[in-house]
Amino acid sequence: MYKILALDLDGTLLNVDHKVSKTNMKYINKLVEKGAKIILVSGREASSVSPIGRELGLKDCLVGLNGAIITDYTGEEVIYEKNIEPMVTREIVEACEEKGIYNVVFIRNKLYVSNKKDEGFKIFKKYTTSKIEEVGPLSEFLSKNNLWNSVGKLLQSGDNETLSTFKEEKLLKYKDDITAEFSLPFFLEVYNSSASKGHALAKIGETYGIDKDEIIAIGDGENDISMLEYAKIGIAMENALDIVKNKADFITLSNEEDGVSYAIKKYWGE
Repeated sequence: MYKILALDLDGTLLNVDHKVSKTNMKYINKLVEKGAKIILVSGREASSVSPIGRELGLKDCLVGLNGAIITDYTGEEVIYEKNIEPMVTREIVEACEEKGIYNVVFIRNKLYVSNKKDEGFKIFKKYTTSKIEEVGPLSEFLSKNNLWNSVGKLLQSGDNETLSTFKEEKLLKYKDDITAEFSLPFFLEVYNSSASKGHALAKIGETYGIDKDEIIAIGDGENDISMLEYAKIGIAMENALDIVKNKADFITLSNEEDGVSYAIKKYWGE
């Protein structure tokens, strides 16, 4: 039997209302009863992942910031952490300010934005349960508080065309230092290149003494590809990006059709 099911949240386990459906909850509970570990693996900060774990009654460690942080199930005790290099962080934040691109700074469970009136904030606030602090120009705030070496993730929020251009023109030169991937068409996420969902899943497997051949992973975004490739079975949602589907071993139903439950039934049975 497969011993770990790694689940992305937004676009995968959660429906369009950002909720876990009763059907998904039912089949996850069945899986836990069979002895499998459910690992929530998200681009969100740990404090926005842990409430979903609590709702499901999970007690296993969780992954936040696309693998840049691993915590216990509470989201508070840090097991592993990999931040972005300070100089790279500074240059990207300043480039966003120059281009007028809305940026969110993640430092463990704390989130910082320049202002809450921007359309980018209105889009982003639906995807977190954590407090977001408005601090004015991010470069000034990070400099004043000596926080350049503490940033686990940057998230640019806006229209896909603008963000894609920004990625190509500004971020590719840092490809040895960072990973820049779309989690959703309107979110470009930046984190240390040595951190990934796949890398985090490998660390968790080592912690629990579980081989990669005993792991299944499900996701929908570009940032999920590493864990789909690491796991024995990588599953893409029907609503996943094409690039993700092309890397998957199986394509399940969409997040609005309880695709996670459909995959559980396929690989673990009723």
